[in-house]
Amino acid sequence: MRYESQNDTRQSLTEQCYEKLRGAILSNELAPDSFWSDRELCEAFDVSRTPVREALLRLQTESLVQIVPRRGTRILPLSAKDVKEIHQVTKALELEAVLQIARMEDRSEVLSVLAQCVSDMQSAIEAEDREFWAKADTRFHYTVVDFCGNGRIRDMYHAQRGLTDRARYFALRLRALPRQSTEEHRQMYEALLVADSRQLEVLYRQHWDRTTEEMLALITEHSQGNNVSGPSVSA
Repeated sequence: MRYESQNDTRQSLTEQCYEKLRGAILSNELAPDSFWSDRELCEAFDVSRTPVREALLRLQTESLVQIVPRRGTRILPLSAKDVKEIHQVTKALELEAVLQIARMEDRSEVLSVLAQCVSDMQSAIEAEDREFWAKADTRFHYTVVDFCGNGRIRDMYHAQRGLTDRARYFALRLRALPRQSTEEHRQMYEALLVADSRQLEVLYRQHWDRTTEEMLALITEHSQGNNVSGPSVSA
């Protein structure tokens, strides 16, 4: 029997706290440009102070919050410039990851997961369920990176995806139903199925460039100055 150590417990609580706070930021439950003390966050999310502080440090590395001494934690607003720069980085990392997978002899496991992601995206489109679609889309992209076999690419990608995910959630209900994006994911999966590296690179660049321009247009349209708060889901 394995007994959970104090460090394991703290790590688990920190991870739970991180997921709660990150989800609240992505959904705008924690509004952009708002300030929160550690005590307020502890009370709002029913967590203790140490996990909150550790989670905030992690979120700060993802450019989702700014810890301001003697003032608290600021929820950072979306910036079109930041989104454009982050997309350039994440596109390069994910492209390298998928090309590494294409060179693998055994791709059966990752292909099985990606096939399910594409199927879920298609089902979500038919049901017009945007939330389910976004979850399947997220799984698709993270799966590519997590299965590529390069830990440094994985870690760098995860560290950068916070702002990308936030932009995607911002655009989720503003954009048209993502039928074209679903078809692009199907094409990327099929190119990986036959290990067509040249086609994969073309498809990935086209997909990331198109979706980046789409998001930047929405951010600009709904912005005041350089920052956007996005549609709030809180009461």
